[in-house]
Amino acid sequence: MKRYLAFSFLLCLLLASCNSDDSIELAKEQSMQQFEAAGIENMENDALFAAEAASANMLLVQLSDAAINRGVSPEVKNFAQRAENTHRQMNNELEDVAWQTNIVLPQTLGNADQKTFDELMEKEGISFDVEFIRTMLDQHEDLLKRYDDIAENGTSMEVKQYASRQLPVLRQHTDAAQRLKEKID
Repeated sequence: MKRYLAFSFLLCLLLASCNSDDSIELAKEQSMQQFEAAGIENMENDALFAAEAASANMLLVQLSDAAINRGVSPEVKNFAQRAENTHRQMNNELEDVAWQTNIVLPQTLGNADQKTFDELMEKEGISFDVEFIRTMLDQHEDLLKRYDDIAENGTSMEVKQYASRQLPVLRQHTDAAQRLKEKID
């Protein structure tokens, strides 16, 4: 029995350590520890949203910066410039909300976002432009769903208001990315 318990404990530690290198998960866990210490409940979804949103905004800034420098099409470069400015501003606002609500944000891309960035960096020329637009469209569609969900179902009023304020801009970017995708396809 002791052997089984020791094995189970080691297995749990191993499984926990496999996921512990993701900056999103680490930030969420740090936030939850702070909330638990302060006696604040029901903030897991808000903490996860904020960590995911910070990573996504960092990703979109980095992708846009790459498109400004590596893109071929002037339309792609213009879209990238607008997206870079907007997502930098969104992240600044998110940092303010995180400070107000005691939420920890990641300082680096989450694992999935890093993979997305790395995959795009393998492309060049027109294939870079096509993949950039496809990635931006996918990312914005995902963000729209997540921001809409947290605006409705978040716990913290500050987080809900932040998400609500960003929805119109995310819709504009999604529409612009869709139009560019149709033009490039």
